[in-house]
Amino acid sequence: MISTTFRIAGMTTAADARAVKDRLSAVPDIGAVATELVPGGDALVILKHKDDVVLDRAALQAALRDAGDYTLS
Repeated sequence: MISTTFRIAGMTTAADARAVKDRLSAVPDIGAVATELVPGGDALVILKHKDDVVLDRAALQAALRDAGDYTLS
């Protein structure tokens, strides 16, 4: 397993982080999701996946839209 980190705009509270984590966990090929809030900046999301998996950025963005007003930055 490897980790890929993305910056997420709009995720500022613990409730936001839970919504993002729940939606991203449902994306195929994602093994685990961790979030980190960054006061005054874009939050981080760390996605665990198999080494040979290339994450689909469009699928991640769609999951974030479903979760709320969040975007990959």
